[in-house]
Amino acid sequence: MREHPSPRIIHQGQAPGGRCCALGAPLGILLIAFAFYLLGLPASFVHNDEAHGAVVWIYDLPGTLAAVARDSHPPLYYLVLWGWLRLVPHPFALKFVSPFFALLALALTYRLVAEAAGRRAAAGAMLLMAFNPLFFALATLGRMYPMAIAAAALGFRQALRRRDGSWLLSAWALTLTHFYGLLFLPAQRLLIPGWRPRLRELGRMALALLPIAGWSLWALGPSMAHTVRTLSRIPVRPTPLEVLANLMGALGIGMGADGRLGMLGALAVALGILASWRARRLWGAMALPVGLGLLLTLRFPFYAARYFAPLLPLYAWALAAGGSARRRALWPLLLSLGLYGIGRTWAVYANAPIYAEAQRELYATLFETAHPTDRIAFHGYWNQAEMALFYPETRPRLLPLEAIRPADSSFPTRTWVVGVTFFQDLYRPVVEALAREGPFDVHAWYPMAEVFRFVPWEEPAPWRPTGVRFEQGIVLEAVAWLDPVTDPGGSIRVGLRWRAEGIPEGRYVVFLHLWDEQGRYRAGVDREPDPPTSEWQPGQLVTQTLALAAPPFLPAGRYRLMVGLYERLGSGWRRLRTAEGAEAWQIGEAEIRPRLASAFASGIPLPGGITVRPQGAWRTTLDGTPRLRVHLLWQTDRPLPDDTHRLWIRGPDGTMRPLDPPEGWFPGSRIAGEEAAEIWEWREPLPPGRYQVFWEGGGLFPLFAFRIPPEGYRWDYDWIFRNRLPW
Repeated sequence: MREHPSPRIIHQGQAPGGRCCALGAPLGILLIAFAFYLLGLPASFVHNDEAHGAVVWIYDLPGTLAAVARDSHPPLYYLVLWGWLRLVPHPFALKFVSPFFALLALALTYRLVAEAAGRRAAAGAMLLMAFNPLFFALATLGRMYPMAIAAAALGFRQALRRRDGSWLLSAWALTLTHFYGLLFLPAQRLLIPGWRPRLRELGRMALALLPIAGWSLWALGPSMAHTVRTLSRIPVRPTPLEVLANLMGALGIGMGADGRLGMLGALAVALGILASWRARRLWGAMALPVGLGLLLTLRFPFYAARYFAPLLPLYAWALAAGGSARRRALWPLLLSLGLYGIGRTWAVYANAPIYAEAQRELYATLFETAHPTDRIAFHGYWNQAEMALFYPETRPRLLPLEAIRPADSSFPTRTWVVGVTFFQDLYRPVVEALAREGPFDVHAWYPMAEVFRFVPWEEPAPWRPTGVRFEQGIVLEAVAWLDPVTDPGGSIRVGLRWRAEGIPEGRYVVFLHLWDEQGRYRAGVDREPDPPTSEWQPGQLVTQTLALAAPPFLPAGRYRLMVGLYERLGSGWRRLRTAEGAEAWQIGEAEIRPRLASAFASGIPLPGGITVRPQGAWRTTLDGTPRLRVHLLWQTDRPLPDDTHRLWIRGPDGTMRPLDPPEGWFPGSRIAGEEAAEIWEWREPLPPGRYQVFWEGGGLFPLFAFRIPPEGYRWDYDWIFRNRLPW
């Protein structure tokens, strides 16, 4: 293949920069940028989008590619990440791939601009790009965008140098990293000056598209329609003009801006475009992929500014080399605004009550309440990846929802199902199929998640006749009790066979409760029979299966298992009485075994042989109620006649507030080695500031501190004009 000299498509009257810029300036910018990016790396995941990369932790290489295909992503970034994490097997290593490719993108941009416009312009482009707030946000985000930017910079450079073979490799890298890379290939070819045979150019473009076309046909055929269907439900549907404003705002001030600052950033970018009018060809090349992306928004909600990230090398080049020396006086304005945007992005990372916070609370709950033999099936593979990262000991028990097929939904053990509420029609068929196989003993709503735990029902069940009569002519004919002994966190499965002597006058709910020896409620489950009692006919037999979750904090001992009915509406939960006048009938006594920990991690020692291992505090919304929930595990190394204790939080003003204990919680005796998992709550708004959690029992002992950020946040890193930030 014949090589051509490197053309300069922007002609300036100045010679390339001196030797000081040949090495010192770019290296200095790289070092400063690297320090910035390392400092800017958040200590934990910023939002669930970063968990897409964590999928490489839970699958082998074929499984990783299959998971990536299910979410309609190209594979190259995940292949690199998979190999990197095999070399450096630490969760935080996920984030270091982005700064590496960000530095590579800066170096390639410098070479691109230096060959086309001189070293001084190249140093300026490198500086403007390194401290661009959008580039900073992507460099500190554990996603594929810096890799796409680096591949785009390499492709622009190879296209200008007419090195078609090298350009082809860069095009494959770009398109196999992000689908929007397809839009930038024509822009790269348009930058080549002079005439080129059209058929040859079409052939090169066809070769460039060959790998991604093959991947799409092989891997994405079944999932692409699903992706388009689900993403099309996103309620925010901006117009192309709004998408362009969002992109310009992100380029000017980054993703940590609200609507007003976004407009300021867009205005600054517009001024930069006007000031660099000499780069008309560059702006025209950028207009092509942006215009194609804007057309896509007419049909699909693919509007995020980060999708256009591969234009950043051209953007920095145009600003650096496209204007006169006088108009380069705009650089300080752009850099100052960019640094301010970087600072705001830092603040958002530290303060915004973002998606990952509520999910951490969900994962902690699953970890503490799930029995060690329970399986946990996730509809969102990113949730499965996050759970494996935060609690690696659960990894063997995690599985994707696809592993449970509605057509064959039998399951050998207790199975949790965690669905993403935005896509209920995708996981509800599995939930309904599991409900036909056995009862569920847990059902809760978290932010963006619905959670069930299903318990298998064994046949033939050991039915025994009872003949207990309740009011309204309802008779409990027989009972099947599968679990007279269980563990904390386990299940108590009970089958109930009802018979109607007449037509009941109302609808009644069946309750199955655990009472202690004093008749106090400790745990329970309520379910309405199917069909409801108001539709029963005389002589009709109705079989109902229930499962009661034994709380993980419940002290070992024997508890009374009670069954009864109460009126569904309008009676103050009036219970139906038996023929003997009781409000409930005792099935028997259930034995709760002690929860013994084989190994207990180091924690905070307290008097009386108690060791407390704090788990954390999270704000969440559970079943529609905003809550602050404090999780902790504790264990005793000696028998305790009574484990009376409470948790308190002290606010920034010194006020002490008692937390509500878990539902059904009560003091009880503990044996040596017994472990308790508890979730305490506060259900009222708390002012922002630093809080400290205290254990009260034998004294007042500090456990750990947490921080509540200021109110008024609403942060969406896709769409900055939706943001509402309090500063």
